[in-house]
Amino acid sequence: MFKQTALIAACLTTGIVATGLAVPSVAHAKDWIEKVEVKRDGINPKSIYVAANGNGYTQIKTTSYTFPLGLYAKAKSGKRIVAMKLGSFKGVRYFEADGALWSKSFAHRAVGSGSKRTVSLHYNAKLPLHAIKWHGSDPKKRCALRMQYLMGKGQSKQQVLSKQQSVKAYAYFELDAVAARKNKAKKGWKLSNTTSQRDSYKYEVSVTCGASIGLNKK
Repeated sequence: MFKQTALIAACLTTGIVATGLAVPSVAHAKDWIEKVEVKRDGINPKSIYVAANGNGYTQIKTTSYTFPLGLYAKAKSGKRIVAMKLGSFKGVRYFEADGALWSKSFAHRAVGSGSKRTVSLHYNAKLPLHAIKWHGSDPKKRCALRMQYLMGKGQSKQQVLSKQQSVKAYAYFELDAVAARKNKAKKGWKLSNTTSQRDSYKYEVSVTCGASIGLNKK
């Protein structure tokens, strides 16, 4: 009798666990957030400058760069956007620490204090060059690849380095938006009663590969 009772209890427990796994206890981000977008929102005419000597490209001389960005998030009916975080790395999460990685958070009055379904912001993200996460190669490597390409076309290294070259590099950004139910949006929202959704963007930047003779620019 004891064994039979234990077996029934075990089966019931297994059924409860299985049911719990099959039915999530929290809503997915797609149920609470309609759209998240980060994109270019303006023009920075400045190019990043890479210095050169007779042997090749030596270092990125530009120390910082400003990225004009548009940040957008829209929650579904009955939900509100309560926070956003912009970062230049993969895996941006509003509720997680970033260590030495670059990020900027927006919450409370910056996003309407939990009163808005739609939040749209313009932000000039000024980053030191060492903090930028590049999609693909960084500017110095892009210059080296350009030189390799031109040498493959028959130019000598000296010919390539005797004049400036222009290439493109791509800075990587992610935006994480957080939504809460309307009745929790003004106060009381936290990780356990919110959901989030991210978007990413590859920001094209002009790069000037310097000549081996001439002024180094910053």
